[in-house]
Amino acid sequence: MSVVALTVTEFSRGLSDFLSQVQYQGQSLDIQRGKRVVARVLPAVASSGFPIDRLDALLARGPQMTTAERQSMAVDGRAERSRLIPRDDAWGS
Repeated sequence: MSVVALTVTEFSRGLSDFLSQVQYQGQSLDIQRGKRVVARVLPAVASSGFPIDRLDALLARGPQMTTAERQSMAVDGRAERSRLIPRDDAWGS
């Protein structure tokens, strides 16, 4: 897909429409101030991480751990949890 060049004014006046083009059509935008490009808007790239909700299935398919390995993993997990800094409950009253 080609890159569309827009002035800052054009971009600000049609922001919602331009962002829709980026999101749904994969359009890239160059935002210009005068003749100089000051910003570029590109479609977001999907993260390359592993979805946590698929972890159980992955572990079930993988090599099975021995009892000692499971216990060691549990100890490691508890140790990591103890290092977490608790946050105040934003919903608490």
